[in-house]
Amino acid sequence: MNKFQSAVVIVLVLAGFIAGVKILKTPKQASINLQEARAKGNPEAKVKIVEFVDFQCPSCAYGIKFLKTFFDQHPNDLYIQVRYFPLTNFHHHAMISALYSECAARQGKFWALDDLMIPQQSQWSQLISPDPVFQSMAQQVGMNMDQLNNCLSSDDARKVINDEKSLGQSLGIVSTPTYFINNKMVVGTKSLQDELKTYFPEASK
Repeated sequence: MNKFQSAVVIVLVLAGFIAGVKILKTPKQASINLQEARAKGNPEAKVKIVEFVDFQCPSCAYGIKFLKTFFDQHPNDLYIQVRYFPLTNFHHHAMISALYSECAARQGKFWALDDLMIPQQSQWSQLISPDPVFQSMAQQVGMNMDQLNNCLSSDDARKVINDEKSLGQSLGIVSTPTYFINNKMVVGTKSLQDELKTYFPEASK
């Protein structure tokens, strides 16, 4: 492991510890680890992926769809965690989509909302306000709407998103999607696919 990879491990571990402390200090969220709510797969898997995304980014949507299919093929060999990196200078709905995702995570509905939000990205990204669409999606996945709206208006959820973006920037991220595969940074879905082939040679056949 080189110095950069070691630094990545240290930063991600510290970020997880800090997030855990924040959760313990917030009684209403004590039952949910917010990072684990945005993770899936086998924690002991041979391939661990930390995915920094902007939910309005078309390349991110492609990457999320690809990883979903790949995960379905290798459920025991992958562990995926999602982190926020909203490119608000380019995508007007980057922050609001991240907020809905974070609030869904706090109700254990992150992946369910993701499964609705990403396939419809090209539709809601064109709207002046995607709130009605996101509200409808939240109802479809069974979210508590009062809790959702309280979360959306809170400073805490926004701070989590901004803190994760700051973490990404400290790791050298400038664009999305960016992945850390077993602590190695890869940028873009093509690089993701190529890197995964080194662990799963049969995927290239």
